[in-house]
Amino acid sequence: MMVPRNRRMFGFFKKKGIWTVVVISALSFVAFQGNCSAKKMSDSAGHSAGVSKKIAEYEQRLEKLLSPIEYRYSPVGKPDPFKPFFKTVIIKKHPAKKGVKKDERPSHCDTPLECMDVGQLTLVAIIHESDGTPLAMAQDASGIGYVLRPGMRIGYRKGRIVSIGKEKVVVREKVENLKGELVNRDRIMYLHPEESK
Repeated sequence: MMVPRNRRMFGFFKKKGIWTVVVISALSFVAFQGNCSAKKMSDSAGHSAGVSKKIAEYEQRLEKLLSPIEYRYSPVGKPDPFKPFFKTVIIKKHPAKKGVKKDERPSHCDTPLECMDVGQLTLVAIIHESDGTPLAMAQDASGIGYVLRPGMRIGYRKGRIVSIGKEKVVVREKVENLKGELVNRDRIMYLHPEESK
């Protein structure tokens, strides 16, 4: 009678005493596999715990970034934007000496020529009267014309016309020098100022 092959094998192991070795090795293999899968599960659980911790950190950082910022301006230690960059210091001049008048615009003028500066006038023409007396014509920025004669007062510095030549008018006025004294200064009005330079 023919015995099936797997029985023959079983009988072989039984006879040889190897059956116990095979069973023990099979059980140890199963136990080893179970231990490996448990270790993999614990590793994956630890890994997922680490990942979830990182995700929680990222969420906290994102929350901080998206939260509204409360900003309050503190002017301490910062320059005032409405003040000029350069500080101006008012220096008081020494009072003028007695008998010396300051160079100020008058509050009342006898003629319009006495209230303006000589530099505001433009010399337009120089003519002579029938007796040979020279006259000059000047105009201000608005185009109003004035007749100038020698000895006439002109300018707010109490200037007087000294002479009228062919191409110029000389005005002598009193100005304050560095010492605070009033001195005479000649200002020349040219008929053709571009040619005189």
